[in-house]
Amino acid sequence: MRKQLRTILNSGLIGIGIAFMFMLTIEGFPSSLITFLTYTGFGLTAGVLIATAFIVTRGFFSRFPVYNACLMLRIGHAYLVCTVTFFLAALPVTALPWSFFPSRLVAFQTSLGVGIISVLIGLAFEYLDIKDERLRLEQKNKELAVLEERNRIARELHDSVSQSLFGISLNLKTLGLIHETQPERAKVLIAQLKEMVEEAQREMRLMIYELQPVILQEKGFFEALETLCTRFQTCYGLEIIFRFQGDETKVDQQTQLVLYRVLQEALHNIVKHAQATKAQVILTVPDTGMLRAKIEDNGVGFDVSKPISTGQFGLAGMEKRITEVNGAFSINSVPGKGTTITVRVPLSPPSGPSC
Repeated sequence: MRKQLRTILNSGLIGIGIAFMFMLTIEGFPSSLITFLTYTGFGLTAGVLIATAFIVTRGFFSRFPVYNACLMLRIGHAYLVCTVTFFLAALPVTALPWSFFPSRLVAFQTSLGVGIISVLIGLAFEYLDIKDERLRLEQKNKELAVLEERNRIARELHDSVSQSLFGISLNLKTLGLIHETQPERAKVLIAQLKEMVEEAQREMRLMIYELQPVILQEKGFFEALETLCTRFQTCYGLEIIFRFQGDETKVDQQTQLVLYRVLQEALHNIVKHAQATKAQVILTVPDTGMLRAKIEDNGVGFDVSKPISTGQFGLAGMEKRITEVNGAFSINSVPGKGTTITVRVPLSPPSGPSC
């Protein structure tokens, strides 16, 4: 209701503006206050009536899907409502001796012109509504992405860090029992505990780093990817050869974030599951067409024809991210011969046809 009232008020103000345009065209600068108030009152009345009639009739027609789907129907509806309503508002004025509509024919001709102006204004408002709706959906998608990321981090904490802490706790209990009676075994346990603590620390540092995608704003796209690869090399001793080619400015921000997250997840899988010693990351941004990225490792690989348990490698999440930017995701893996992930993303997302 508040939005409808705001629309009616805006329409009234626009009606005053259109009335002033007619006043300056027909009369020139008003010579009296009565002339000024007459045009103002008529413009305000016509604008409010047009907006009210449009809102009421749109509420009826919007129940039909074809009306909501076809822009031309909405334009035709707006034109008819504006033309007829303005003409009906002008009819009483034509009977007055001082009317700026000397005849009904002039009022009708003016109504046709006002209808065109109203349609153009309506298109502008519809564009703003579509833009607001798109921004609202983008904000909702961002919130869902944040929630999904939190759930992923929670799973990672449960699968890695919490298990490491549980193992440390068990070893500490054993160490408390044998540190005096079996000193040699105690030394072995201490070394194992130290290694487990260091592994848990690496996992936590990497997870904290993953929660900071602001690096894409602080650095260039390629530099952010290089930093990510270097981070995995430092934390896990994985040898990574990376090569990024092309103009990174051709990649929009949404695609940058998607590719960053996909590379992050792929490297995470290589570290946790592939048992690989080497990895290669290649990303090429052409002037036009499809961006191409390839991530491969020399790990144990797996049989892609067999079903993978949910959440085991995060492949579904990576494929979903790429699909959201109209890209293609494929994976090729052979047991004992490593895994290759290939990604192709259009630099300019295609736009669908309108009615």
